[in-house]
Amino acid sequence: MSVSMESRMERYLISLVADALNQNESAEIKWKPSWEWIYKMSDYHHVANLVYYKVMWSDDARVRKWKERFEERYKSAIRLQERNQILRDQIEQELEKKEIHALFVGESAILRYYERPEMRTPEPLQILVQKKKYDDARRAVISMGFEEIIDRQNQKTGLFVKIPDQRIRLLHELPFSGKKVKMWFKDMPGELPREDGRHYIHYMNEETLYIYFICRLADKFARGQAEIRDVTDLWAVVSKEGHRMKWKEVREELESLELETFGEYIVKLAGKWFGNMHFYGDNDLLNAMQTYILSKGAYGRRENENVLPLVPGVVDSYYRDLRKEEKRKMREMQFPPLEYMAVSFPKLKKWPLLLPAYWIIRLAKKWKFTKKEQSKLGKDEDKA
Repeated sequence: MSVSMESRMERYLISLVADALNQNESAEIKWKPSWEWIYKMSDYHHVANLVYYKVMWSDDARVRKWKERFEERYKSAIRLQERNQILRDQIEQELEKKEIHALFVGESAILRYYERPEMRTPEPLQILVQKKKYDDARRAVISMGFEEIIDRQNQKTGLFVKIPDQRIRLLHELPFSGKKVKMWFKDMPGELPREDGRHYIHYMNEETLYIYFICRLADKFARGQAEIRDVTDLWAVVSKEGHRMKWKEVREELESLELETFGEYIVKLAGKWFGNMHFYGDNDLLNAMQTYILSKGAYGRRENENVLPLVPGVVDSYYRDLRKEEKRKMREMQFPPLEYMAVSFPKLKKWPLLLPAYWIIRLAKKWKFTKKEQSKLGKDEDKA
């Protein structure tokens, strides 16, 4: 696909999402888009369920082949959102019973701003609790039949799952990269207002919610993980509550967090995508942001460093973490855990303290095998 055609396809995909969000009729087009590309790109950005609203009545033979795929994503969103709502009610009752202050963040904080829940592809329920109550909240979730995922280092992840497809992520702090942002949210959820009829379940007012989503989007943007769905979240809040928000206070807070420039331009991008707004003087920058988001950080990083100074720092941190992970894997290959070693050396089940000695034995065997193979290879080359 040529660059010009891909740009045209990107604009068309965004227009379909905008029409679905704003419940507008889509304009007829006279050219032939690739519905395979539209489906895969929309699915990659978790908005295929939204695109379904614009193709469900289409009789076009080119659309028909992919309409079922869009419908699958739409039906999946309906099913999962219904389950998440039931689950949220259950976990709220459990947290109230245990007297645990909690704040539902992520998707749960934004969903009420969408016209219908199924317009957003679901994420795991994310619940922020006070650090001192984290273990109590963990026990409450486990008592509901959930199991915690354990990573390869045998560490608890805070992600809890329950068959068939229910997931909860427990947090005792919001996972932001910037220190100032972490400090801004450190006293939550305790200081926030309470949901009606609840003593321990809190919520963010519109200004706090907006700042939270700018911070969340900035972090994802810096990591190259921001997607169309994140911008629809922002637009959902701004289009519904923007006229009531105290913008002077919001700007002052974002300035203190060094996110005022990013906040300004990401809202402009949302307005350009979904509000039919035009910012001619900022087109080059907004196009660079669009490229960066649609490619999920693969293109346009350098152009976006002026918008969000966090970008190079977070990316560098990401690569440092990647190098650490590679070193960890190398160590694990050379010095496997006891469970793995016991398969080859059964005596370790009885005498686990001998593990270091058997690491040496294993490395010696591996070295001998390598030398033997190299010697054999050398003899074969001499014969040739």
